[in-house]
Amino acid sequence: MQIHRIPKHERDFVIIANRAIQDPRMSHTARGILALVLSLPNGVKENVRTLSDNYPQGRGAVAKAVKELRDLGYWVTKTGRDGETNQIVSTVDVYEAPHLASSPVPTRPVTATSATRNTGTSPYGEKDLSKDGDKNPPFPPAEPVQDEAAPFGAEEGEGSSDKQDDKQAAEAARILRRLAAFDARLKLSDRHVSRLVPAVVDWLDRGATITEITDAVTAGLPSKVYSAAKLIADRLDRKRPERKRAWKSYAECADRCGNLLPAGQDTGICAECALGTGSIAFEIDCTTGEITDHAPAPVAPAMPDVTSRAAEIRALMRA
Repeated sequence: MQIHRIPKHERDFVIIANRAIQDPRMSHTARGILALVLSLPNGVKENVRTLSDNYPQGRGAVAKAVKELRDLGYWVTKTGRDGETNQIVSTVDVYEAPHLASSPVPTRPVTATSATRNTGTSPYGEKDLSKDGDKNPPFPPAEPVQDEAAPFGAEEGEGSSDKQDDKQAAEAARILRRLAAFDARLKLSDRHVSRLVPAVVDWLDRGATITEITDAVTAGLPSKVYSAAKLIADRLDRKRPERKRAWKSYAECADRCGNLLPAGQDTGICAECALGTGSIAFEIDCTTGEITDHAPAPVAPAMPDVTSRAAEIRALMRA
């Protein structure tokens, strides 16, 4: 490999030790982030969010690379209390050589009475019981953790996995995996597919078609997709359609009289055929298309006897 270098740098350059750039323990993503941050001036405000917003890598890849730098000692986060504002603040130090010195980790801060401007627990875990003459107030209860098995975007009581049949669940999983064909950023893992299946089954139960579900998820995607699973879950929840009206279906009489059976009866004969009053008007042969008319021939009404009636009227007039 031939390396081409600039003969002389006059401005806009950075000098980095080979030990940092050529560290075999680092991934290329972490190596690039380290070189980028070392080229920035002191006091710059960079974090995982800004690094992922301004560059092609997603937030997950940047967070993983920063964790790698932190584990190797290049990226050190320090937490302490500001002397002026009395607030917990965090600072980041980036080193050109690994710096593995341990820094104290503060406990969770707890506020005391507002008039004293003192907080119950120091950032270094030292408890002071003399501030208020009593024990420090207890920590607030921990926030409930969402169950990993709970599906994204599925409402309680709707689309429950207990009421799904295997056919609908398989169809929902196929629809979710097919989204990656429209946009590669919507590719889902098997774990995310299983969590999103109940939400898609709910759409199918409401009468939505595959095209309607696909359009609802893929239309108007943002320029950056940080989490395909959460984006799909949000759209399936917000755009959930109203349940379509289910039309009743009626079966025909088995004697082919043309009458419909009552609602809920799938086989059998109608009431007219059961009583013997029904008749088949015509029959169509599906093979030849020939129509056979079974209707009875019309009976012409009897003509009145005009001569005899006229004789009766004359006899009455003479009398």
